[in-house]
Amino acid sequence: MPSPHHAFRLSLIAAAVMGVAHADELAPLKVQAEALAETPNTAVIAPADIDTRPVLDAGEALREVPGVSASRMSQHGVDPIIRGQSATQLNVLLDGGYVHGGCPNRMDTPSSFATFETYDRVIVEKGVQSVQHGMGGSGGSVLYERDTAAKAATPGLQGHAGVAASSNGLNGATYIDGMYSNGKAYLRAFGEYSDADNYEDGDGREVPSATTKTAGGVVAGYRISEHSGIEGTLEAVRGKDTLYAGADMDAPKDDMNAYRLKYWNQDMGGAIDGVKVEAWRSDVEHLMDNHSLRTPPAMTTMYRDAPSEVSTQGARLTLTSKPVAALKLDYGLDMQDVNREGWVMNPATPASTLFWLWPEAEMRSVGGFVEGLYGLSATSRVKAGLRVDSATARMNEALANSIATHALVPASIKAAAREDQDNTAIGGLLRYEHDLSKNLTAFTGLSRSVRQPDATERYVLKAAPTGITWLGNPSLDPEVHHQLDVGLSGKARGITWEAVMFYDDVSDYVLRDINNGKVAGVANSATLYRNVDATLFGAELSGQWMFAPGWHAHGALAYVNAQNDTDGRSIAQIPPLNGRIGADYTGSNWHAGGRVRFAAQQHEIDTASGLDTTQTPEYAVLDLYGGYDLTRKTRLKLGVDNLFDRLYAEHVNRAYAGVFGDPSQRIQEPGRTVWARLDTQF
Repeated sequence: MPSPHHAFRLSLIAAAVMGVAHADELAPLKVQAEALAETPNTAVIAPADIDTRPVLDAGEALREVPGVSASRMSQHGVDPIIRGQSATQLNVLLDGGYVHGGCPNRMDTPSSFATFETYDRVIVEKGVQSVQHGMGGSGGSVLYERDTAAKAATPGLQGHAGVAASSNGLNGATYIDGMYSNGKAYLRAFGEYSDADNYEDGDGREVPSATTKTAGGVVAGYRISEHSGIEGTLEAVRGKDTLYAGADMDAPKDDMNAYRLKYWNQDMGGAIDGVKVEAWRSDVEHLMDNHSLRTPPAMTTMYRDAPSEVSTQGARLTLTSKPVAALKLDYGLDMQDVNREGWVMNPATPASTLFWLWPEAEMRSVGGFVEGLYGLSATSRVKAGLRVDSATARMNEALANSIATHALVPASIKAAAREDQDNTAIGGLLRYEHDLSKNLTAFTGLSRSVRQPDATERYVLKAAPTGITWLGNPSLDPEVHHQLDVGLSGKARGITWEAVMFYDDVSDYVLRDINNGKVAGVANSATLYRNVDATLFGAELSGQWMFAPGWHAHGALAYVNAQNDTDGRSIAQIPPLNGRIGADYTGSNWHAGGRVRFAAQQHEIDTASGLDTTQTPEYAVLDLYGGYDLTRKTRLKLGVDNLFDRLYAEHVNRAYAGVFGDPSQRIQEPGRTVWARLDTQF
């Protein structure tokens, strides 16, 4: 008997198809989901224009950007990877502020809290393109942005809404994003709901990944003038009953509340031409357990709950000056304070903490930055930036059964955990662009960035009766990245393209590794962290060709190699050579297209780390998609992902937890998936 969820999916798809018969007021349809940005090494996604698939997770949406991969542990919390770097090697900002998740194992990445359809754009900067987004960001920055104040210049009601469903995983999703403005005061409200069952892979096997998400928020502001205003945001996300094929626990609860405040004036005149003040706070409550959403352990004494709480607060002051016509300077101060606490207990004895995953760890930084863009001539530009940060990491050393007090932790590590970790980080960048001709630009950049080890890398502890299985390293040194990139971008005769090569020399790379005797008194099989020297290098190529009226071909290719120079071995969880190639046709009121996504076999692996278990086979899968304008403001989209139902996995996906599959294998991607989506503007 078909399930209610299956019936809902089929009814939604059928209703969408029937709607074609009632089309009127037809208008041209915008197809392109991505475009080469004017700034090299930067891609811009407009969520409303993604026509290739319905988006369930904002991290998975980043896979649409050439050179960006993502690691799957479920359908929720897909973790982006840029040029082989991930987690806190990336700066991820939601509407100008930071959110840090509640899981040491990254079940809930920062992007998982983004209500994707309610952002006006997502900017993906590959490598270090600015010093204004905070300390670190060696792999790049992901900026989810809203243009609320700019849109509010148009009085009246405006917005968009939509529904989506698929035959494999996504039962249904809906969103609404609306704003009313009188030209000065404005109020924007948005909401999103999605519900997904486990999906099936290309062999018809069910992959535990079900999730339910409810989110909403309001933005209220006042446009003081065309160039100044004040704005406040309240946002809430509620995640419920998320299953993880790649973890030993699931997440019954994943809640986030965010608060943001902005003031700006970009036309002050005088020595300081502009000012922008931003402040933000987010609070995350996360609960994991091994018994409520999966087959529980045979003995209740092995039931485990792992609650956590994370608060992030920060502020940024940015001043703008234009000393001469050709020079723009942005400079200012920022700060961030992140407090994390997470513990493991048996639900029968909640007052007894077995061990602390995060022992009330605090990571604080205060920094100053200056960044200038100078036009050397009509064809040459230079960008330079410098930032200096003071960073501190500390924990509550009085907590019992933490990395500072647990009986099984070696004495030297306990002592280091009790000490505050302070350092000063200096970063900067220098970029140069030159127009070789009207249609050809060369660019190069040098950068230095410093990433602080995060709370998991410094302070995590996971202990079993037989010994420690996961242990942080309080004495880690910060990662120091020195990067170089060179490239060309061009356009001519309907062809737009960009090619770039990059090189990253890393001192004190923080490596997640298996002990194997490196730390005395800890089991050889335990996971730990240590500093090594590393080298990352690679290349990216992307382009589009408008080869006939209405037709355009598009493709992308990306490669990265990462080496642990200290030990003479590869670094784990690096994507292989991968890319896509496709073609689209756009008519007056419809479009259709297809693409092949592919990846080579990944043979550059590190089985000694415990993260890479085996080489991942190559794959190629075909997606088909299309759309039709039912009215001037309503668009129907249909598609089939993985048309031939191939069994494949991304190399960077997590390995299966032992209760769900072979722990030596990557989590497989969804098999054939038919989907439909209906969007309307008002």
